[in-house]
Order: sequence, then structure tokens, then C-alpha cells
Amino acid sequence: MNYQERILFDALSKDRAESADTLEKPSLRGVQNSVVEKYSDQAHFVYELLQNADDAYATTCRFILEPDRLIFAHNGTRHFSVSDPAKEAEDSETGNLGDVNAITSIANSNKSEASIGKFGVGFKAVFQYTSKPHIYDPNVRFRIERFIVPKLLDRDAPKRRLDETLFCFPFDHPEKSPDKAYEEISDKLKNLTFPLLFLSNLIRIDYKIGSDEGLYDKTIEKKLSFGDITAERICLTQKFGDSHHNDNLWLFSRNDAEQRRYSVGFFLDENGRLRPEIRSAFCFFPTKEQTGLKFIIHAPFLLTDSREGIRAGKDHNERMINLLANLAARAIICLKEIGESESLRLIDDNILSIIPYNPSLITNSYDKSRVSFLPFYESIKALFQEEEILPSSEGYASSQNAYWASTSTLTKLFSNEQLSLICGNDSAHWVFTSKPQGSQTGNSSLCDYIDSIVRTSLDNDDIIKGRQGGNKYDWRNKRYYTVEPVKGITASFIESQSFSWLQQFYKWISGFGEHTIQSLLKRSFFLNQDSKAVAALNEEGHPILFLPIENITGFQCVHPDLLADPETNKFFRETLKIKAPTKKDQIYISVLPLYESGKEIDLKTHTFHFKLFFEYYCNKCLNGEDSDFVNMISKYEILRYYDSNNSQDHFSRACDMYLPRQDLTAYFA
Repeated sequence: MNYQERILFDALSKDRAESADTLEKPSLRGVQNSVVEKYSDQAHFVYELLQNADDAYATTCRFILEPDRLIFAHNGTRHFSVSDPAKEAEDSETGNLGDVNAITSIANSNKSEASIGKFGVGFKAVFQYTSKPHIYDPNVRFRIERFIVPKLLDRDAPKRRLDETLFCFPFDHPEKSPDKAYEEISDKLKNLTFPLLFLSNLIRIDYKIGSDEGLYDKTIEKKLSFGDITAERICLTQKFGDSHHNDNLWLFSRNDAEQRRYSVGFFLDENGRLRPEIRSAFCFFPTKEQTGLKFIIHAPFLLTDSREGIRAGKDHNERMINLLANLAARAIICLKEIGESESLRLIDDNILSIIPYNPSLITNSYDKSRVSFLPFYESIKALFQEEEILPSSEGYASSQNAYWASTSTLTKLFSNEQLSLICGNDSAHWVFTSKPQGSQTGNSSLCDYIDSIVRTSLDNDDIIKGRQGGNKYDWRNKRYYTVEPVKGITASFIESQSFSWLQQFYKWISGFGEHTIQSLLKRSFFLNQDSKAVAALNEEGHPILFLPIENITGFQCVHPDLLADPETNKFFRETLKIKAPTKKDQIYISVLPLYESGKEIDLKTHTFHFKLFFEYYCNKCLNGEDSDFVNMISKYEILRYYDSNNSQDHFSRACDMYLPRQDLTAYFA
């Protein structure tokens, strides 16, 4: 301290003594207590000391907790200054207020409103534990008496290192015992919440409690740029004694128009993937403002007097929240790109456990005394609706190409390529495949959210039968919504699939209820011997698909390659009850259509057909099971006759023929 500074220091000491006289008047005795007791959190001043060290460009600091005092020291390159007490109003506006002036003031510093004050009200919390804090700086050594009066010290602190600023807080508070002070500060030092994360310069904190040592450390393992966004992969280490803990996260930061830094952070698990982390909002250090978010946010908010909450109704704070919400959405894009560059899917289905999907959990529109974090819900939802970032089994999909399945079976059985054919959308993708709609029973908020960011959701009926598009009314939410049309499974789809896939498809169908299976028998879902998709029953419910039998043609039969699989064979025989064609099937389905068509039939085939007719007649008609059969076949040219004038084979209808009795022969002669 030079001569001029010494003069200013003496003037400041005199000025503060006069102010102390005023504060000690009975009418103002409550002022000091109201300032000191602002924090409900005991020992919160520890955070304030760290912020002051960061402001002084310190990179490391240390705490030494002893039974009768706390020592704090840092290696900051900015040292204590002193300015003219007569010009403090002007110096506060221009940023030239001396540090000694600030630390002996009440809420008067060089800091802007939207930041932690350097040696402002926060530092005054030390007076919960001490009545005479001592400060040893390379430029000046002094103690503070009577709350705001600085007094020079003759000797340096023996534990101060060269170029180090050291604070000593003796536990001499008349209303708090040294044991109580030691207990509270010890607990605070061991449980600081990410004390280095949002500081600009400080990267390491060492502390010693008795014979035990601990530390907090911040390591920036990787740093990337995405336009005006800085991304840092950070490892936060905490040690005390034998215990050791690391927190890893990706921190994304931007500067606002006034170059104030704001950030959002996404925590990582031991495999480097995102994990939810519920934390209160940070303004350099944790506040008690609960956000409802599952990632961490920080901004230079305007805080309440206790610095525990964010002040509601302030344009600055609303602007900060909107900036943070936009940053959070853009950070998800950055995380996708980081994951792709590292061959690690950072944005996968697990993102649903991190993003806010229920607006009621992050805002209370009826409580105007609390800030709202609704912009986070809106910004991230808009991101999913506009960007190609919805996680699919194959990369990512845009909202217009995203389909949400009702069950995981659908996403396993039907590939994205098959989904494209079923939906008539060449770019169709299943999304959120590990979280199908059916597994979210009871979580209507999540279902509504996913429905709002995908093109449509699909269930078994939609896939099998398809559906028509149009507007429908949602009675639960009292609104109309648009239903996307779906083609469903068609004959051409079945014909384009491999046998192995069809076997899996039929196995899936076999798990349906009997009513559903019966309805499917009339759809062209079954591959015949010509690899064509056909139905098993006609519209009247009669079988038109059969099991193949030797030497019989003219039937739709199940493709033999499908029956080679035991499970598929059982499906057709037992579940669908498809059988080999009976004699009646052969006659009605295979033989009679030949006669109706008028095609030429050779003698051998005619002979086989007549034998078939006769066997059926003997088995069924004589028992009265098909009384119309004889009348029906009599209409077809199935009987052979001869012409004495022509040796060729002739066939005619039974109703036009006579038996060759002697009298008839004579008559016709």
C-alpha cells in the first residue's frame, strides 16, 4: 500500500466508523441482523468467498477449518484496492469502487444487478460466525470491526503464501459457539453443490478439516464450438478422505447481448450416455428455485434478497429463461452431432426421461409470484416437431416420417422398409421403439406429448387392415384431430416378403384372438403354390385355400415352403384349420368350373371326373347329405356316348341321353 492509498484507507476507516455509530443506534440495530441473516442456509458465505476468488482471477483456493477459526486463501492476481470514500456513489457507477470500500459497505459494489456482488451482502454472512474477519492481501492487511469498520494490521498471516490473498475468520461470535461454527462449516465444506461448474477461472478447491483433506476439481476434457455455442465435456471431482466421486456432463454455453454467460448442462452416466439429474436453478451457485427440469441451468438471474430464489415479474429473468430454453433445444442438436462423431447415440429413447413433457410440472400459471419454466417445454417440443432428431432404430426421423408403435412386437416384426410399404411413405421410420405406446399406460402426459411430435401412432389393426384418414373428435381432450391414412398389409406386400419373414408373421397372427383370426381368413395374407397372396375363405365363408395333396390340381394350396416350418405348419393346420380338399371341394372348386368354361377335356380326364362323381354320390348322396348333387351335374356334359356312324368320343348332358334298351334302339332306328 502506497502513501496515497494509506491516506484513503484512513479516510475510509473514519467514514465507516461514523456509519457504524449510526447502525448501532437502537432504531437501526435490526439492520445488521437483517443483512447477516438473509440466508436460511447456514455457511452460505462459503459460496460467496469462492465467487470473490473467481472475480480475482484465482485458479485455485483452499480452506483450512480449525476448532477456533476458518482460513480461506486463493491465488487471485487481482488484489485489494481502496478508493476515496467521498466519491463512492460515482465510483460505484463507473466500476472504480475500491475492494476495501465494497467489503465494508452494505449492498454497494462494482457488480451489476444481475450477478453476485463482489464483497456485497453475501460476504456479510460471515458475521454469523465471526465479529472480526481478518484479510491479508499482498497489497493491504486489515480486519473489519463493528461490521463495517476496516482497521490496518501490523503483521502478515503466517500461513499466507507468496502472492496469495488470505482470509481468517475467528469463531468469536457471541451467539454461536466455536463448536457449532465448526460443525456447520464442516458440513458445508463437505457438501458443496458443483461449486466450480459455472465459475470462469477457479478450477480447484482444496480443504482441510482437522487432519482430513478433501478437494473439488473441474477438468475440461473436451471443448467444441457450434456457431455461437461452446460445448465442454467436464469432469467434476469431489474427494474427502477415502471417498471419491465424479460427475460428468456436457455443458453448453452462450453469451447474451451484454456478454453475460448462460449455460445448460446434461449429465452423463458411466457409459457416457445422458442421464436425468434434477437440480435447482443456478446463479453461479445453487438457488432454491426448483425448475422441474432434469438437466441443469445457469444464468445471471436477478435473485431475491436472500439469493435463494429467482425474482418473478422481472423482464431480465424472463429474457434469461427464454434464452436458456432456446439453448437447451439447440444443445440437443449439438448432442446428436457429438454422438454421431463419437459413434455413440447420445440422443436415443432415453431423451424422454430428460426433456420436460408435462408442462404442469414446470410451471404454475396461477402463481404469479413464481417464475415459469414453460419456455423449455415449448422450445424442445418445437425442436422435435421441426428437426430430424426423433430417435429411430435406424438413425433419426423427422416428425412427418415418425411412427409410434403400440407394442414392441410391431417394431421388431416390421422393419422401417416394410413400414414404408404399409404406410405409403417411403421415409417412414419407427421412433421411440423401446417405449411403445402400450407400455405407457397411466402416463397420459407422455402419450400426448409423443403423439404431438410424431406423424401418427399405429396398433395391430392399423397395420393389418389399414385405416382411412380424416378428422375425428377426441372426447377426452375436447378437440378434433387428424387421423393419418394407412394402407395396411396388402397382397403385394405379402408377395414381396421372404418365407422366413412370413413364418414370423404367421406366428405373430397365431397369438391373436379367435375372432380376429377368423376375420383375417378373408384377407389376402396367405401365400399359395404360385407365390400369390390369397385369402383362405371367400366372402361367403367357404374354404378356397387348402393343404396340397398329390396328383390334384386346380386348387389354391398353401405354398409348400411355408409348411416346411413345423410351427407354421401347425398354424395352418390347427389355428386356421386349413385342410386338404375333400371330394366335394375337388368337384365344386376344381372340376365343375372346367365344364362351365367350355374347355376341351380329354377322355382320360373325363373318366377320372366320372369316377369322382360316382364315389361322391355313393358316400354322400345315398345318405341324403347332398340331394341336389345329381340334379346339378346332370346339367353338364359329363356322360360319354357313342355314335354308330362316328367312332369319336362324344359327351352330353344326362338329361339328353337314354340307356341303350332294345325297344328304344328299335324306336330310334
